[in-house]
Amino acid sequence: MSATVTKILSSRQLEQLEEFSKRTRKFGANLRVYDVNGKLAFRADTNKAANNYRLLADFARFVIQQEAEMEPSFTTLDPSKKSFTNPRKKVYRLTEWDPAAAVNRTYEALAATLKSGHELQAVAVIDIPSGNSNNWKRFCSHHGIDYKLISNKVKEQDKQIDYLQLMLATLIESLEAATQAEEHIERLGSELAQTYEELVLLYKMSTNMKLTETDCNFLQIACDSLKDLVSLEGIVILLEKGADHEKRLIVAAGTGLIEIDERMAAILHSRLTEELNMGRDALLDSAVDGPLRYHWPSQIKSIIAVPLYGNESTTLVEGAHDSLDKMTGIMVAINRIGKPDFDTIDVKLFISVANQCAIFIENGRLFKDLKQLFIGSLRALTNSIDAKDKYTRGHSERVAFISRWITERYAENNPIEDEYIQRVYLAGLLHDIGKIGIDERVLRKEGKLTEEEMNQIKAHPSIGANILADIKQMRDIIPGILYHHERIDGKGYPHGLLGNQIPLIGKIVMIADSFDAMTSKRTYREAMSIEQAIDEIEKGLGTQFDEELGRAFITSDVKQMWKMIQGERIEDSYHPDFSEYGTIAIGALIQ
Repeated sequence: MSATVTKILSSRQLEQLEEFSKRTRKFGANLRVYDVNGKLAFRADTNKAANNYRLLADFARFVIQQEAEMEPSFTTLDPSKKSFTNPRKKVYRLTEWDPAAAVNRTYEALAATLKSGHELQAVAVIDIPSGNSNNWKRFCSHHGIDYKLISNKVKEQDKQIDYLQLMLATLIESLEAATQAEEHIERLGSELAQTYEELVLLYKMSTNMKLTETDCNFLQIACDSLKDLVSLEGIVILLEKGADHEKRLIVAAGTGLIEIDERMAAILHSRLTEELNMGRDALLDSAVDGPLRYHWPSQIKSIIAVPLYGNESTTLVEGAHDSLDKMTGIMVAINRIGKPDFDTIDVKLFISVANQCAIFIENGRLFKDLKQLFIGSLRALTNSIDAKDKYTRGHSERVAFISRWITERYAENNPIEDEYIQRVYLAGLLHDIGKIGIDERVLRKEGKLTEEEMNQIKAHPSIGANILADIKQMRDIIPGILYHHERIDGKGYPHGLLGNQIPLIGKIVMIADSFDAMTSKRTYREAMSIEQAIDEIEKGLGTQFDEELGRAFITSDVKQMWKMIQGERIEDSYHPDFSEYGTIAIGALIQ
């Protein structure tokens, strides 16, 4: 009969013990396994065995104490009655002989230790009721029996004992191999799980690499994600800020218990540079294998710092090699939790994340340059069109801003996406681009236009739409350019659309263009005041202008808008990034 008593053995080990016990039963032997506290963990008994379980338990405890290099605390076992066999494994052998006992009480036992690494896990014990040749000689002498009569049988039993010793040693090897395999599988599983989490982190970061995401938001995601994955007390990312000769590292993102002031940032930069110059990939320091190599604040027990590289050189390090010239930031974390120090696996992960952060920052810089180049080109184009007529100079910029203002006011009571607002701004900026195809003499003519000249002017929305038609990113903007001279009553041009046939973007630019035209000086009239222009728009609601849009505009703080257009200082500006409107709009367009 076999049974599991305490659960210190794996299922694979129990299977091996079950198979082994089937073989030991053929020799009439008991198999028992005891844990390090001497408690029974597994048993497989046979009725042929001596069943001296107390002695087996004592033997197991004796072996445990021997392995622990302790003096045995009991005297039931005589150390002289044990021996060691098998050069590969230590097998304890015990002989107990009671001259007053019957033959089947002569006793032999074997024991071997099961270890996990260098740590004792259990002791396996086999008892053999028949005894060896020396026991039998003493038994025969005591009872006056001729030993020769049983010598052949005894020799056979001795061979069986030797065989059981080899079997027990082999069993222990097999059990320990199973333990090592399971530990390896568990370690591999843990490493795979860690690798999976790292891949998830890197994927999460890559999916957040949106061109419209700010540096601070992205870097904060990196810090939070790393702290969730790697148990540590605190992590920060430092970035260079300032002019070329006055750059300094400042905290851009971070989480946990860590403080980095300007002095500490400079120290970190200096020490990381020193480590990189020595060919290392990161700065690692801890008190695990000795004292800290550097002097750190008292709360720092372990620390890791890795560089962030950019394409622009820095003046913080003079004479450094090329890669150090491009170091634009540092990722630093302190006090690893659950492990004594940051290890090489942590270094690889931190470097990977730092590289992702550096790529994002560099892409953001390049994207910003692209946006500024694009909006600069558009402004140069619209300025060249406005320059054809000294009376309309700055008209396109003003219409773009007013169009955005109207859309934002309208969005207060209607669902409008931010990207749509940016498109409206660009539509306002480019609404007169078609005038590039109109004769300057017609545009600058001071007197009344002939019918032919008027038809040329009325063609500029269609010309503008055709100019942008082949630019995929501009397709949503074209309706604002094509329909900004249509009217709600159908009397506009170029198509004479009526009411809701006119796209929303066209209705918005229509109001913005009309308001700026009314408040600008013309050859044939003076500029209207704001109040006069608002009155004219109100009169045209439902005929020339969309009533809901027009009402949203004239009931807004138009005077504040006007001050912003004129560049006056406003303490309570409704938008702090007025100068960035064009770049933001381009970013939404080409993201």
